[in-house]
Amino acid sequence: MPDGFDYTELIGFRIIKGEVLIKRRMLAIFMEQGYDLTFEQWMVLNVLYAEPGIIQSEIAARTFKDKTNVTRILDVLAKKGYVAREAHGRDRRSFQIYLTAAGQEIFADLIPHVQQLNEQFKQDIPDEELAQFIHTLEKICRNVQ
Repeated sequence: MPDGFDYTELIGFRIIKGEVLIKRRMLAIFMEQGYDLTFEQWMVLNVLYAEPGIIQSEIAARTFKDKTNVTRILDVLAKKGYVAREAHGRDRRSFQIYLTAAGQEIFADLIPHVQQLNEQFKQDIPDEELAQFIHTLEKICRNVQ
C-alpha cells in the first residue's frame, strides 16, 4: 500500500462492512419467510410500528434517508398493501402514514426472526463489551454530525 494507507482500517469502511453483512443476513431472513422486502423498507415499517400516523419528513429523519427516497419506499410499501396514507388533520400538505393490517402482520411475523438474528449478532460478546461498543458507536455518530 502506498504511503501506508489502508482503506480497510478506516472506521467508515468497518462500519459499512458490518452494515452490508447485517443487511445480507436480514434480507435472507425476509426471503426465507416469503417476504419481498428490503432493509430500507423494513426500517420504515419499524418507524411506523413505533409511531403510527407519523408524517413523511419525520420518517426521513428517523431513518436517516432523504425525503425523496422515503417517498419511493412508501410508494412501494403502499403498492404492496403494507402502509396507508391519510390526510393530516391540521396540515393539508402532509399525510400521516400508518401500517395497514397486512403491514402489522408482516411486522409481527418478522419480529421474532429479527430478534433471533440480533441475538446471533451479539453472540459471544460480553454485555460490558457490547455496552462499550454501543457507547463508542454513538460517540462516532456525534463526531460525524
